[in-house]
Amino acid sequence: MTTSEVPETPATLLVADALFRNGATRVVLSLLQHWGGGSSLAVLGRPAGARLVPEPPHVRVVHLAPPGQRLLVAALPALVRLTRLARRHEVVLATSEIGPGVVLAWAAARLAGRPFVVSVHADLDDALQEWTPPALRPLVRAVHRRADAAVCVDAGVLGPVLRNGLPADRVHVVRNGIDLRAVREAAGVGSVGSGGSAAAPEQTGGGVPVVVATGRLAHQKGYDVLLRAHADVVGRRPHRLRVLNDGADRAGLEHLARELGVTGSVEFAGAVPHPLPEVARAALFCLPSRHEGLPLALVEAAALGVPVIASASSAGVREVLDDGRTGVLVPVGDAPALASALEAHLTDPEPLRERARAGLAHVESFDAGVMAAGWSRALRTAVRTGEVRPPRPGLRRPLAGSPGAPPRPRPRPRP
Repeated sequence: MTTSEVPETPATLLVADALFRNGATRVVLSLLQHWGGGSSLAVLGRPAGARLVPEPPHVRVVHLAPPGQRLLVAALPALVRLTRLARRHEVVLATSEIGPGVVLAWAAARLAGRPFVVSVHADLDDALQEWTPPALRPLVRAVHRRADAAVCVDAGVLGPVLRNGLPADRVHVVRNGIDLRAVREAAGVGSVGSGGSAAAPEQTGGGVPVVVATGRLAHQKGYDVLLRAHADVVGRRPHRLRVLNDGADRAGLEHLARELGVTGSVEFAGAVPHPLPEVARAALFCLPSRHEGLPLALVEAAALGVPVIASASSAGVREVLDDGRTGVLVPVGDAPALASALEAHLTDPEPLRERARAGLAHVESFDAGVMAAGWSRALRTAVRTGEVRPPRPGLRRPLAGSPGAPPRPRPRPRP
């Protein structure tokens, strides 16, 4: 689906904590590219030392605070500026289910009298538990309950949103998508046909298969499970494990690799700027996460025809792999099961390669144009229903003098 085929999108103010190098940011930039002009991206901060993506030329980016400024200092000026921006748009969209941006986006939308929509990329309960300080969790939950709409990237993340109190008629499911042609071009494989990946499986100089993983080094991503599985198998089925990312858990994982005695067969390559060529040449792509939404990295591996083993960490993962018909699913956190699947593939790779080839047709449904059109419809619905839904007391009251606000009360004459 091309940009011209995407339904008309309301003028949307998207609000992000930062342009982190992750799947949520990639979704945001893809949406803005498909929607064309009329929408803007407001970014709360530029944290020192964080891995950020460069600002693409087609996106109108507004930075709400100077680089490195503390949130407590930046919050009030950012809210004032964000409210002014919100009044120039039809709807305000928080690009993540957690973080300071979701709270500021909600507050700005309410002050500006605009509908507020929150995007949900992961299980809300898990995300709050892992990334949000306990004192702030009730506030974030309250914001979710008061949203005009939530857009979930997969039906699997729907349950916690509904249990948190948002009515079902305000929740939309729009699954993530990628630009399939662009991914294959970036990987250097061109068109991928029924024969699978156009690049031969990567080998080291000694002819040893290479297993790759690309998620950030965090507890959620389950690299400790992958390292233990690798250590169990590598003595019987030699292979190398390359981790193409960085993160807060790197030192702990390197220590675990030393404890397991696998430092000679594991490489923590860091944040590789262009990982797709390595993914395309891999003998296997592995996603051992404890919880996920609908991971774009998994969609990309499937689009490249690379054999995949993944933990059944979400409905989104199962959907990408067609419930195991196009890849192998193992239980979450189960190192022996992952080791068994890994050893089976290294012993005889053809069955999983055949599944990967079969998955090329299935992955065509995860198209970025389809995703952009779904988001457009959800935002248009939020704008339309927000105009007719009675405001909750104290939450949707328009500012005095703004469109739809009640007239200012006349001063009563003094007796």
